[in-house]
This record gives sequence, structure tokens and C-alpha cells, in this order.
Amino acid sequence: MVKAHSIDGSLPPVPPSQSAKWRDLYEFYTDLQMAMNDRYRRHGRVFRWSPFRDIIIMLGADAQQFVLVNNPKLFSAQKAWQENIGVLFKGGLLNRDGSDHRSHRRLLMPAFRQEALVFYLESAAPLIDQHLDQWPLDCPDIYARAKELTLQIAIKVFFGITLASELSLYNRHITDIVAGSIAFLKTPLIGLTYQRALRAREQLVKLLEPLLVQRRSEVSRDMLGQLCQSRDEEGNSLSDHEIIDQMIFIMMAAHDTTASTLASLFYELGRNTSWQLKLRRENQEIAARGLSPAEIPDNVELYHYVIKETLRLNAPLKVIPRRSLEAFSFDSFTIEADQMIAVCPAFSHHMKEYWTEPKLFDPLRFSPERAEHKNHPYAYMPFGGGIHLCLGQFFAEKFLSLILFKIIDRFNWRVPGWETLRFQQVPIQIPKGRMPVRLIPTGA
Repeated sequence: MVKAHSIDGSLPPVPPSQSAKWRDLYEFYTDLQMAMNDRYRRHGRVFRWSPFRDIIIMLGADAQQFVLVNNPKLFSAQKAWQENIGVLFKGGLLNRDGSDHRSHRRLLMPAFRQEALVFYLESAAPLIDQHLDQWPLDCPDIYARAKELTLQIAIKVFFGITLASELSLYNRHITDIVAGSIAFLKTPLIGLTYQRALRAREQLVKLLEPLLVQRRSEVSRDMLGQLCQSRDEEGNSLSDHEIIDQMIFIMMAAHDTTASTLASLFYELGRNTSWQLKLRRENQEIAARGLSPAEIPDNVELYHYVIKETLRLNAPLKVIPRRSLEAFSFDSFTIEADQMIAVCPAFSHHMKEYWTEPKLFDPLRFSPERAEHKNHPYAYMPFGGGIHLCLGQFFAEKFLSLILFKIIDRFNWRVPGWETLRFQQVPIQIPKGRMPVRLIPTGA
């Protein structure tokens, strides 16, 4: 455990990075996990790195507790994220700090409460069935299918839209915006990735504006309708542009991270097929009880372990950046104010200090009998932590449970050539190239 914030002026600063910037940038894009492992062995859990700019990496569960939980006023999420997503995803919760963040989070909460989630799950269930009916048995790229499915769910749940023509528009715009957020040159020149992202955002706003007018005038249970009706204790509400900003950010976060996790679930269960059989036996028990789609996620124990273990091994978001607002001391170093830092949950998810055989896919490590995730309360953080803990955590877990439940009910599968499959790790984890999967109907 770590103590509260304190400064020891006698401690030295973190030494400069010893590697060339071009190498740091190359490793950032090619194998972030390997880069963290290498520097941890050579420098310990605190070191400088310079893939884009000077940044101090703080590794391990203690660092995550110190930065994200114990000292939230010492660090700014908004100042850290604004360079990458400050324009394209302006107004999202990650781009807010302090009382501004708290007030917006309170106004977003009704859209993520249990009664809202029940409606979302019931609405999405037939859409999931329809989509799975169209999956080819020899699927050339399961990630593309997962991305399409999660986009359809997001647009249905968030806006009540099911038209295929509009789905393709939303998909194109969101894809361009995400690409722009990690563009090396964030310059609005015609033809460049960042300019396409800015234009995509403008087009997405134009799509949302008439929907917003409609939801303001009539009660709706989709997420947009929930936000239009949301009021805090003082009667405050979100403005039109605040709702649009939040919806663009939430749609990106929910759609891309869920698709990433679905691809990882196919990968891990394709390599560990015995777990497909275990989940299918749980399916049979649930089917005998006649539960509704909204009840399924709360009654599938093994699914929870599998999803948690998949997120441990394949966290969609590898690093969480912050900018220091004051100087502070940590791990025998003094770190200056206005310094970009980052913690890396994906690294702590693989540390032997907290996990037995951390490279092994072992969902039962999350069972009550073992509870390895409790070896340190902040070793497992796929959804972040502290005041910026992902508001959609339970939304994501429930939808992943329901989608995987329906997939397991229909298919066995294997991942041909999984030994050579590689994953892009930033900005979120996705397969590099196509991810072919051979689906086998459960009755075959």
C-alpha cells in the first residue's frame, strides 16, 4: 500500500530516457507490453520514456493507487488527454476535472442505472440474434463482425436507430475520429488523417442535432432520451452541445472497447476450448431456468470469471495518462509539476507479485476461493479507478455477458493460425490484420 501525497525535496528527479526517441516511438506502436517489461527490468517501476513527448511511467499497483485513487487533486486527466482527444472528443468525462467532472458525472448517472440497463439489454437482445444469424461459418475476420455488432448495439441503445444506411454513416465517422485521435500529425491539412477526423466529427454532430431536438420534445428510454431528461438535485441539466459531446465520447468508448474485448474473448476461448464447454454447460443451466435477456448477465458466474480474465490479459486501454498539478515524491524520486505521467494497468495485470502464472489463461483465479484480484486492491484495473473509474463498467460487463452467452449457445470455434496472430496495442487493443475464425454450430 502507498501513503498519501508528500514531497521529499532531497530525492532526485527521474533520470532522462536513455533510448532514442525514434526507438521509443517504434516500440510504442509495435509492442508496448514488451517495452514496459524491458524498462522495468532495467530501471525499476519509475522511468522516463519519450515516444511522443517526455513522459514518466509509473508501474505497478501501488503507483495506480497513488495516482488514480489516493491523490486525485494532484493530477489532471483533462490536461493529459487534451493533446490527443481534447478537440475530437471534447466535453467527455476524461476531458473534465474537479467540480466540473463531478457535476457532469452526476448528470450522466441515470443513463447507467440498473433500470436503464435492463431496458438496453432487452432492446439489444433481438438485434444480437439477428446479427449472429448472418455470421458465416468460415468467418474471414471476427473482429470486423464484432465491431459491426457492437456498433449496431450502441446506435440502437444510445439513439434508437436501426437503419442500415445510418449505421454505416456512424461507423465511418467514428472510425475516422478514432484514427485522428492517434494521428502523428495533428494538423488540419486537407487529406491528412486529422483533417478527416475533424470533418467526421462535424458530420456526426449534424446527424445528432435533429435527434436531440426530437428527444427534447418526447420522452424516450434510449440513452439520448435519458440524458435529455436528466436533472441533478438543484434542477440543473445538460445543454444541447454538452449532450452531443458526451454522446460522441460514450459511443466511441463503448463501441471500440467492447469490440476489442469480444475479439480477445474469441482469441482466448479459441486457444482454451475446454472453457467453451464449461460455459456451454452453464448455458444449459440458465436455459432451464427460463431467464430473460436482462437477467442472464447477473446469473452466469463462469462468464464473469472468463470476461475478467480476458480483460486481465488483454486490457483494451493499456496506459492511463495524467499531468501533475504539483510536484510530488514517489518511489525514491521527486517528480515536478506540469509533468506528463502514465500508469499502466496492463503491466500490473501481468505481475508475478499479484498473479499466479500470470501469462496463463486461468479464469478461476477470480473465483471466491482464490480471489487473486484481491491480493492488491488496485492490481486489477481494466476500467481505470478512482474518480475517473469508467462510468460504463457495468454496462460493458453486462453486454459482454449477454453477447458471449448467445455466441456460446450457437457456436464452437477455433482460431486458425492463432500462434502467429498479433495485436495492435494502442490506442486500444485490436488484431493486426484479419482474425479468421472457424465457427461450428453447436448441434453439428
